[in-house]
Amino acid sequence: MPFDLERFRAAYDQWVEESLPDYQAGKMEEIVKKYPFIVPDDIPWTPYSGDPSQQTFGLLTSGGLYLKNSQEPFDTVSIHGDTTFREIPKALRQEEIGIAHRHYDHALALQDYNIVFPAQRLLEMEAEGVIGRFAETCYSFSYVNDVVTLIEKRIPELIARLKDRKTDVLLLVPV
Repeated sequence: MPFDLERFRAAYDQWVEESLPDYQAGKMEEIVKKYPFIVPDDIPWTPYSGDPSQQTFGLLTSGGLYLKNSQEPFDTVSIHGDTTFREIPKALRQEEIGIAHRHYDHALALQDYNIVFPAQRLLEMEAEGVIGRFAETCYSFSYVNDVVTLIEKRIPELIARLKDRKTDVLLLVPV
């Protein structure tokens, strides 16, 4: 059964109204308990097919990564989270990465970003011929509570970019 976005929107708006004082007080456990999580009746699933050595692989993390010297950090203050995404080049150095995400410990990712963004592993697989190509541009989201904007605006933008860049497979790295 398809997801009822309007029903979620109403529940989400009510959640924001009721949870804002707890959010502002830093009571995250309280507001998470009340969040109107989406529980679909079914999950759209497409089994993997094809020859990875002939395909282009992309990478998407929800780790809140951004390029410190050229991109704005994600909004970590709003109860809605930040629905925007950042484009991250596949070849980058650890010192170029910033993390703007309030809901996980960054310590290990600051030592080695591959924990939340395994770009070096994909570069190795590309060099070994395991995958055909690792896409030049990867993507990062941060935490998002505003699923409506994510579904209506950001996901279509992301899909259009992936199609334009002829990405065959997108690896999702949740945090």
